[in-house]
Amino acid sequence: MNIAIVDDRPEERETLKAFLTEYSVMNRLDFSLYEFPDGESFLSEYVPFTYTVVFLDIYMGGMTGVETAEKLRKTDTDTPVIFLTTSKEHMGNAFSIHAFDYITKPAVREKLFKCMDDLLKTKTVLYSETFHFSQDRTDHSLPFPDIVSVNTAEKNYLNLTDRQGNTFHIRMTFAAICKTLETDSRFLSINRGILVNMDFIIRFEKGCCLLKNGGKYPVYTKKAKETEQKWQNYIFNRIRKSQKERGKKHVHP
Repeated sequence: MNIAIVDDRPEERETLKAFLTEYSVMNRLDFSLYEFPDGESFLSEYVPFTYTVVFLDIYMGGMTGVETAEKLRKTDTDTPVIFLTTSKEHMGNAFSIHAFDYITKPAVREKLFKCMDDLLKTKTVLYSETFHFSQDRTDHSLPFPDIVSVNTAEKNYLNLTDRQGNTFHIRMTFAAICKTLETDSRFLSINRGILVNMDFIIRFEKGCCLLKNGGKYPVYTKKAKETEQKWQNYIFNRIRKSQKERGKKHVHP
């Protein structure tokens, strides 16, 4: 589990690292902790979906935590962000970029542990379904949310792309994988032999579906408007669900 800590105060980073290390030992988890002294250095090395969670100090010299998060969200809409702050003054801005939570500094062990418990519960639900397959006699497993697209290759073979940019060549029929993945509401069939994860769609343009990883697939012409509308409905429902969850968090801090 990769965790980024972005804070301009070394002592604050050390405190957070100590608590996270203790939490990982207590829960038998494998944490890899990465430190950054400011938002600029974090963003300069950032690769989307690298981290399980990002801890961001709001008050930093140069780019603020909120500004850093806003830039992060342009390429990564899913990675949870937990803000570290000495004041609740900017919490409205913090939650506008879909922050998972915030921790008042100096970090308190119990608050951090509770926050990590909540985060892992969310991840457990999110990643509860996993696709198992083999390639070149090697077994692989991918959580459904990590699958970006699937398309047919030669007879009885598929190309599956994940969020890390890997492409797997799998011996399997398209009908079989659809039967598995289409039980998950995020997957949409946009053409014969093409299935995409709607979380990775940027837009529909000139008869094509454009994905965040640079993928571009043709859309079945006769159902182009219907297909795009399904994606828009999915995004609307996801935003509405997220707003409800954040509302509950404010009511029960």
